Amino acid sequence: MMDSRSPWWRLLLSPGGWLALGMIVRLVHVLSLGNEYFFGDTAEYEQVALRILHGQGLGESSPRAPLYPLLMALSFWLGGEQNFIVMRWFQLVLAFVQMRLVVRLANRIGGLAASAFAAPLIALTPTVVFSAGLLYPTLLYSTLLFSVTLLAWEIADRPTTGRGVALGVLLVLAWLTDMVVLAPALAIGTWLLAQARRQPGPLWRALAVTLVTGLAIVVPYAMRLRAQGGDRVFMGKAQAVLYFARTDTLISRPRWIRTPPGEPFTSLSATAFVARETRLFRARPGAYVHDYVMEFLHFFQPLPDRVTSKNRYNRPWVLWVGAAWFLLLLPTTILGLLRARAPRSGRLLLAAVVITTAAFYACFFTQTRYRIPVEPQMVVLAALALATAFPRLGRVWADPSAAETDPHR
Repeated sequence: MMDSRSPWWRLLLSPGGWLALGMIVRLVHVLSLGNEYFFGDTAEYEQVALRILHGQGLGESSPRAPLYPLLMALSFWLGGEQNFIVMRWFQLVLAFVQMRLVVRLANRIGGLAASAFAAPLIALTPTVVFSAGLLYPTLLYSTLLFSVTLLAWEIADRPTTGRGVALGVLLVLAWLTDMVVLAPALAIGTWLLAQARRQPGPLWRALAVTLVTGLAIVVPYAMRLRAQGGDRVFMGKAQAVLYFARTDTLISRPRWIRTPPGEPFTSLSATAFVARETRLFRARPGAYVHDYVMEFLHFFQPLPDRVTSKNRYNRPWVLWVGAAWFLLLLPTTILGLLRARAPRSGRLLLAAVVITTAAFYACFFTQTRYRIPVEPQMVVLAALALATAFPRLGRVWADPSAAETDPHR
């Protein structure tokens, strides 16, 4: 409990104080954006949302997953068409939920000291703050993915039927937000199976409930897509981006495999896409591996690039602030994985989500925006490293009253 006699600055440095500051920063950021959007893909989400609002459905050719447009349609229903302010208020709620979940998981894995360091990190990480005002599914997907990560840890610790149901629902919601979740979901599922081998019984039953719950939601949706002919394309937007990366005169320069500019783009099914990429790999294995490794490393590049829009977020000083912060976050994250005094299983869970996401995107195209959804996991790993290096400071931040009784002061 916080001591009411503690100086105000100790209260401000507590996790609750940091989260309050994080919400103030996000609120100011969102209010400064007005009713504008700054990146072109928002217009596509708006179009899908308007179709939903007017009862026309998603549209068979839409490459967008449905959950974010559904949420945007709700915001338009409440605030009026072309009113993005309500949507950003929704995202402020998501931002608060995300921060609370990050502090909770840091506490569950690393204790109070880790949660004390996680709070300022998640409150002030520039790219995470930026996502609160971005009219993309980035924040929604990031929050859902972190919720799945937290619930995986908790269900492994105390498996129950309710948590099994919740995990199944969250996985489906994340899939309906961004199909990329298939990669980290595979990593989380593998991690859970490894935990289940050590403690058979309740965890197996909870995971069975997760599977049944997920299938009960996904199967009817997939059947509807099949009926509409919407199951033929595998990640159409990602394939389009890969085509751009291999044909654009500037972006394709570092790549060794390129597509002639005159060759038309075609969205393929999963089978056809894998077959095509396999043929490319067999024909030029060295070039294919080069491009893949280059994209994987680029996922962790501190300085944002590959952004064609020109707006307030592309100013050099804004980009360099984000890069400087990430230059501190990345090595601390690695230290958290390798050296933190926290359960190895928890550290591996967090790292697996980050690495599999990077590995999946490397098959297509990587940029800073694709990294934002896994930065909360990186924040927890960094917090574990800081709690290991500065345990006493972390305990005092977590509980200001501890400073009054600390015998080592």
